[in-house]
Amino acid sequence: MRRWIKNFIIIASLLSVSCTSPVLSSPPESFSLNLDLFEFSADPVEVTTALGAVVEVRDPPNLSITERRSRRAAVKVRSLLAPGHGSGTYMVAYDRRVVVTAAHVIRSESVMAIDGRDGETVVGKVVFRDLDADIAVLVVPEIKTRTAVRYRPQKSYTEQLVGTNVTYTGFPSHHDLLTIRGYVSALEHEMVVVNMFGWFGSSGSGVFDQRGRLVGVVSGIDVGNIGIRIPLDSIVWVAPMSQIDQELLRIRIKSADLIDTINAFPGAAAPRRGGANP
Repeated sequence: MRRWIKNFIIIASLLSVSCTSPVLSSPPESFSLNLDLFEFSADPVEVTTALGAVVEVRDPPNLSITERRSRRAAVKVRSLLAPGHGSGTYMVAYDRRVVVTAAHVIRSESVMAIDGRDGETVVGKVVFRDLDADIAVLVVPEIKTRTAVRYRPQKSYTEQLVGTNVTYTGFPSHHDLLTIRGYVSALEHEMVVVNMFGWFGSSGSGVFDQRGRLVGVVSGIDVGNIGIRIPLDSIVWVAPMSQIDQELLRIRIKSADLIDTINAFPGAAAPRRGGANP
């Protein structure tokens, strides 16, 4: 009898251990939660109404956190001297406000008009231009109608990027704030090949992964025939941030002079194609 009771106690103890959730220790002080990794849940929740408790399914937002942030940071980049426009992203890098875009959007100019929303325009000073990588950066004053995102470059250029879901918001053709999704298809010619839509005017748009890292900027469109970039809407060349000198960029940004806001330049109401690439 005593042996039976002893065996029962042992079995009960084992069952108690196997069915109990482990106690999670508190996270270390250095722990930080990256909200870019999470999406809002559409799981049913119980809400209280005048008629009692009701189970309700709440719709999640259609855009991810990264897409919403890049959409609020997208700007139009245009010349003060010539027609046409490109796109860019309003960011904070090394304690300065900057706009990241494509080098071919800037061409050889030293200042560019940066259009926000509601007719707001500021002037940005070109402080970094890498023609080989097709990436340029301008230092800008505060853009009140836009919300800057933190500069977090994707520094990896390996096959692990293939299949990565990416997004950008830009101004293709006459369109206003198009948010585009796609995925990395290949790495070649020191560029990132992405399956997504692109068109004239979208050059310079910041291409982000779903963790909010800046993979690169829209550089051109390619049909794959002998490497000639001609308009097509499904294969987009992205100039990767991993191909530029990050230390030189840091020095150029931190040593740049600020430019005061200028509101005398009107926004492009009907933008035209700018340059040979999108």
